[in-house]
Amino acid sequence: MNSVNGNTGARGLRVALTGATGFLGSHIADVLLARGYQVRASVRTTSNLRWLDGKPVETVVVDLTDPEDCTRFLAGTGGLIHCAGVVSAPARKIYYTANVTSTETLLAAAAGAWAGCGNAGDEDPAAFILISSLAAHGPAGLDRPALETDACRPITDYGRSKLAAEKLVTRGEWTFRTAVLRPPSLYGPRDAEFLPLIRMAIRGWTGRLGSRMTGLSLVDGRDAAAAAVALLETGSATGPFFVDDGRTGYDWPAMAEALGRMAGRRIRTLPVPLGLLKFISRLAGSSRAARSAILNRDRIRDLDSVGWVCDGSRLNTETGFRAKRDAARGFTETLDFYREEGWL
Repeated sequence: MNSVNGNTGARGLRVALTGATGFLGSHIADVLLARGYQVRASVRTTSNLRWLDGKPVETVVVDLTDPEDCTRFLAGTGGLIHCAGVVSAPARKIYYTANVTSTETLLAAAAGAWAGCGNAGDEDPAAFILISSLAAHGPAGLDRPALETDACRPITDYGRSKLAAEKLVTRGEWTFRTAVLRPPSLYGPRDAEFLPLIRMAIRGWTGRLGSRMTGLSLVDGRDAAAAAVALLETGSATGPFFVDDGRTGYDWPAMAEALGRMAGRRIRTLPVPLGLLKFISRLAGSSRAARSAILNRDRIRDLDSVGWVCDGSRLNTETGFRAKRDAARGFTETLDFYREEGWL
């Protein structure tokens, strides 16, 4: 088996990737290809392959809860980045099937597929990298950013499902190396959920949702993708890792400043009471609200907290990763992408 260690890129090594048709997953595919890996991506029959078109990515239709599908998917690979999952859902069961059952099934498949690829203590073990979330840790404010050594206290079904998946990955006695990446709020090119915030900003406005939140960490999806591949390539990296953009959180004035640099104008902040969002959510109905990035009940719980701030210094120290973009640069490049794509 070719090594994924040493931060040099394993030229020709085949890496399995789930969630490759999505925002973050498609950027992970780009980083893997740029590093010289072969990429095998799991897709559904209904997947939109837009972000993979024209790229040398092997696509395989896989049910991530089916043991035989997952075993075939991982055959001949030397690593996996598991990025697929559900962020917004109307029921707890959906989160757990998508985020926990899929992880459990892939771990069992990896144990079989990589049985001859060395043990976790060997020089060249296979690597299973789970993309989790800061939500698995729970809220953390600017005065006390989340650290990997903290006790986890998730407050939403989404966060609890991600933590359950993490425990499967990190507490098992696997013959392969495992690591977990916990990104905070993501944005960037290809992310449609960030579009409303950009539209407001180019008109001179942004919203402050709720009154309790002190701030949040932000990472461009392209940098989060590079962080995931850095974990894949660092043979000593195990356990959970936060990632940030080099700045440990943004308060509301800092967020407005970054948006202002993007838009080239002053940004005014409009307070938005959470009570109003809850009212609109009830009017929308549970099914429609669950599909909304703002109106689903998990997201409203997120907003009614002290903040979502993390410290990514452990990742920097152990892998050498450094984000290339702060919020102002990332926002500007995202705006350019939206304009090029005709989304604005």
